[in-house]
Amino acid sequence: MNPIWETTTKIRAFDVDANDRLKVNTILDYFQDAASNDAERLGFGYSDFVPMGLTWVLSWAKFEFLDYPKFMDEVKIQSWGKKQIKLYSMRDYLLFNSKDEVICNGTSAWLLLDSKSLRPKILPQLFPELKMLDSKDALSDFPQKIIPTTETEITYSTQIRYSDIDLNQHANNAKYIELMLDCFENDFHREHTIKSLTVSYIAQSKYGDEIQLFKGTEKDNPLNHYIEVKNMTGNKIVFQAMVEWN
Repeated sequence: MNPIWETTTKIRAFDVDANDRLKVNTILDYFQDAASNDAERLGFGYSDFVPMGLTWVLSWAKFEFLDYPKFMDEVKIQSWGKKQIKLYSMRDYLLFNSKDEVICNGTSAWLLLDSKSLRPKILPQLFPELKMLDSKDALSDFPQKIIPTTETEITYSTQIRYSDIDLNQHANNAKYIELMLDCFENDFHREHTIKSLTVSYIAQSKYGDEIQLFKGTEKDNPLNHYIEVKNMTGNKIVFQAMVEWN
């Protein structure tokens, strides 16, 4: 069996932003869909683990963006399970344009949890015969803490609504990216594109939760921003991101 999941898709009108660039949150949707499909074909996906009382949770990810395709362009997505690092199951991604050139590299760290106790499980211990593609890196980065900037200001407040919720009954991973992008003005998006993005998912937000988004800027580089999402129920941070812009 090919260790790499691969699929192609044509970019639809609602996949691009006002500047005719494939949305960053849509790219992450593509990658998440690829991860889900690959896990399903290998026997450790949603349909396999739900009856076992297990669930996958994205903990950390990093992406580098080299170019942004446009409406009607065809792109290819690849994803593969790479290695186990302590509690984390590492998975990588590549996005190609129609010329078969890499335009986005990504790596991610997933936790396999008991749905009730939320205690982590180790994938290779459950599937000792599982073979991972540890010889291939899209990015070689490993999970690490995101260090907040010294000063942040509240950008806006909102509420987790029906359209934000996924199969696991909490705000979807890519939704936080959408909320993050809304921290920047239209003119800023027109003049800049994301060069790299590192995200950390710390806790869940559920339907009806009130959240606040904070933004900070690195003093030495005004195009590097720290984003933080705080759930006002319990007053705890649920999401962090470091964004580097072109």
